[in-house]
Amino acid sequence: MAAQPPRQDLRRWGNSLGVRLPAAIAREAHLHDNQTVELKVIPEGVLIRPVQPRLSLAERLAAYGAMPGEPTEAMAWDPIGAELIE
Repeated sequence: MAAQPPRQDLRRWGNSLGVRLPAAIAREAHLHDNQTVELKVIPEGVLIRPVQPRLSLAERLAAYGAMPGEPTEAMAWDPIGAELIE
């Protein structure tokens, strides 16, 4: 017989309802304190998933790292064909 998933009671929290996630479930779902999550109603119930932070262009460029042996600037290459502009 398969083990039953843990059950929790919903509790009133102001005008909303809240549920506590057991630490083991939060760990397995990669959820942590003060993390922003997305809530979505699906046919099976409610889906809770972490929101991936959107990086600004500056953050994306700062995080870019060239592979070993790869030039860091596209202009480092010599012309290959007829793409030369005069």
